[in-house]
Amino acid sequence: MFNDLTIIGLLQKGGVTVIVLLIFSLISIAVMLERAWAFRRFRLGIKESYGRLSRTLEEGGAAVAAALCEKESGPLAKVYLAGYAKTAKGRDAVERAMELAGRAEIAGLERFLGVLGTIGSTAPFVGLFGTVIGIIRAFSDLAVSQGASPAAVADGIAEALVATATGLFVAVPAVMAYNYFVRATSRYALTLETEAAEFTEAFLAGKKIEVKGGLEP
Repeated sequence: MFNDLTIIGLLQKGGVTVIVLLIFSLISIAVMLERAWAFRRFRLGIKESYGRLSRTLEEGGAAVAAALCEKESGPLAKVYLAGYAKTAKGRDAVERAMELAGRAEIAGLERFLGVLGTIGSTAPFVGLFGTVIGIIRAFSDLAVSQGASPAAVADGIAEALVATATGLFVAVPAVMAYNYFVRATSRYALTLETEAAEFTEAFLAGKKIEVKGGLEP
């Protein structure tokens, strides 16, 4: 009877399909950890850059702030430099350059999110495929033996259902993480756009801005 519910036991009973799903799980965990670190750096980068740029604009002007941005690698600094380089060409050129630079930074946040989405959507089907193959095998063994008891069939079906359970176990965290990162990307995009717009007004109009400490992403 199928009564070994340990990880090793499930791997043995689930077969190749469970091994594939285990690989999916390891990949999704790696992507979650990497993206969590990247999003944290992005959030802190925006917050810290906003404070420094605000103070520099107020004390030294747009040119000094641009020199400061050249020494930084944060997303807000890159967007600022892109707009500042087009100052002489007018507002439309500045806004277009900053928008493109902002899109490039947000695209970096979206890196590997497709992997999470793909794993979340395909893992249940991979598990279902393993279950179908397992049930076919169970009934095939029943037909060959002819004298097998119903308990033997139930045991085979239970083994087959391990693949479905594993597929759901892999898919649910991947989908949850994917949805969280997509929503976080939208929030950070809005924050980056809002703060960049403040700097646009500042160095186009030649005015000083009030230091507010940055928007909280």
